[in-house]
Amino acid sequence: MEFREAARIVNALPLPHTNSRRGRTLYQHIRNSRPETLLEMGTARGGSAVFIAAALQANGAGHLTSVDSLRWQRRDPSPHDVIEKAGLGDWVTFDASYSTYTWYLKTQIEKHLGRSGNVQPIYDFIFLDGAKNWSTDGLAVVLAERLLRPGGWLLLDDLGWSYANNVKTSQHYGLKIDQLSDQERDEPHLRAIFDLLIRTNPAFDQFRIEDDWWGWARKSRNRYWLHRGGVLCGGAPIRLRRARDQVWQRVPSPAQRKIRTLRRVI
Repeated sequence: MEFREAARIVNALPLPHTNSRRGRTLYQHIRNSRPETLLEMGTARGGSAVFIAAALQANGAGHLTSVDSLRWQRRDPSPHDVIEKAGLGDWVTFDASYSTYTWYLKTQIEKHLGRSGNVQPIYDFIFLDGAKNWSTDGLAVVLAERLLRPGGWLLLDDLGWSYANNVKTSQHYGLKIDQLSDQERDEPHLRAIFDLLIRTNPAFDQFRIEDDWWGWARKSRNRYWLHRGGVLCGGAPIRLRRARDQVWQRVPSPAQRKIRTLRRVI
């Protein structure tokens, strides 16, 4: 499906949804990087899922799992209705089995946990556009990193979003606003997550922020063999990491690929 058609479908949906400008960025990233296994956390009515699935259809390969809470399922239209009407149903699986997507991530880690304690990563691209809360999404990015393949991208939406500026009601996804401290209401939670949990995680080696709203982080290829558990496994001293990376960069690409394949099997 061409981007223009995907944008027409999404623009007809009730707000909120991913706008066409960011939708184009998302669509083009999928077209260029050609990920095979994708995860979205936060479905809403399926607007961003349309952009992703349209790009997968244009690529002719890949599949998106879009996870949301069983407590906040949208209607009129539902994401299932939107995707099916768009003719993209073969490219998306929706999952609303649990109260939070963090529990879904727990089940995936359990399924892919090896005897040695290492997690077999399964996703090439992960998009977080959900609760916008430190407690939920802070845990989500820690778990998601363990399931993200080397070279894969983690994308966070809503870096500039805050309860003080964006919530006009007394509750947001069941959270009572008056029970938050002033700092929790004023500070953008996703920006804190990006700066404190992602930028400081040695498992990532590239970072990009767009419009102070979207945050991108790439899972490192070179460091993967030492940091398989990411932030949860601690890290080697900086000097050792630098020395190791210098050695790794001198290893021929075919040998690097063989080493990565062997590490995935172990």
